[in-house]
Amino acid sequence: MNKNPKSFFGKKIKLGYFIIICLVLVVATAVATYSIAIGGFGSKKYLDNAKKYVEIEKIVSEYYIGDVPEDSLYDAACAGMVRSLNDKWSYYMTPEQYETYKLSSANEYAGIGVTIQVNDDGDFEVMSVQNGTPAQTAGIAVGDILLEVDGTDLDGMTLEDVRTLVRSKLNTDFQMLISSDGTEKTVSVNCKIIYKSPVSNKLLDGGIGYIKIDNFEAGAADETIAAIEYLIDIGAKSFIFDVRDNPGGLVNEMVKVLDYLLPDGDIFVSVDKKGEETVMKSDKFCLKYDMVVLVNGNSYSAAEFFAAALQEYNWATVMGEQTTGKSRSQITIELSDGGAVHISTKEYLTPKRVDLAEAGGITPDIVIHNESEADSQLEKAISQLKR
Repeated sequence: MNKNPKSFFGKKIKLGYFIIICLVLVVATAVATYSIAIGGFGSKKYLDNAKKYVEIEKIVSEYYIGDVPEDSLYDAACAGMVRSLNDKWSYYMTPEQYETYKLSSANEYAGIGVTIQVNDDGDFEVMSVQNGTPAQTAGIAVGDILLEVDGTDLDGMTLEDVRTLVRSKLNTDFQMLISSDGTEKTVSVNCKIIYKSPVSNKLLDGGIGYIKIDNFEAGAADETIAAIEYLIDIGAKSFIFDVRDNPGGLVNEMVKVLDYLLPDGDIFVSVDKKGEETVMKSDKFCLKYDMVVLVNGNSYSAAEFFAAALQEYNWATVMGEQTTGKSRSQITIELSDGGAVHISTKEYLTPKRVDLAEAGGITPDIVIHNESEADSQLEKAISQLKR
């Protein structure tokens, strides 16, 4: 959620800090004025960069929850300034990166609706085709090989090069040359904004409802709840919530699911830089079924908190591997040029007031490692619910 920073110069600041800011502005103005006077190249860019420097500095000073290493900030710019905080959860985004980030936060992406990988022959092979997308309409199928995009040969490109090329065709009809079962053919497709559901589900033997949650970005809560209710309707008697490799997402999405699952009580505690707590609570409605939550080392943020809350309420058995250990939440603040700073503003605690970073993540109730191609973690979770 974007927020407008409070006025920087409306705050009381140290004299030395004020002098440094003034010097930065004076130097930037002087250099830019000189460049304009001599008709130098890039003078406007210099002014824009100096403005961005001050904007980021204001954001860091006003919002960052930890200590600010001022000496590093004054020598850094843009990404370097935020990186100097030594907080891996805070970062700077260019305007292009921010546009991609906003799509990702809405579980959307610019594309044609396929997942591709480089196969053993070095070709770009279609691994999946999403229903209802331009790729499916064009007849592209799993196993097809992408050869050209709008006349551009893909030979020698990387996966990211191909994705970037396709994204550059947004809202445009274009031709793709593909190889299907060894036969080359040209298809017409359109690159558009596509919604990708973060939740999938299926009913396993024994009445076990399996729900995979890829992230807790926009729409995840409603889709998870809908999946639970659908599985109950078709006979689910217990549940597995799979949040392995889930990087988290939006607090409100996670809280909505926990509120649906848990009885009344605290479910999320956030602490601002003044030490003031904000507590989110669950109501009395809850779901009384046997549950397992699957986690691994790539479960963090909202995903590991989701597992931690269910574990602390003794509402689910957590199985898998130790999680990452994250206990800070972030906001995204847009800059004047369309870029943004994603920055930690609050710490959060579990219902029992545990800091997951200090705890080193969640220790599963039952530790299981996947040591072969078989998904032994899922197999053990199924066995746990069948006991």
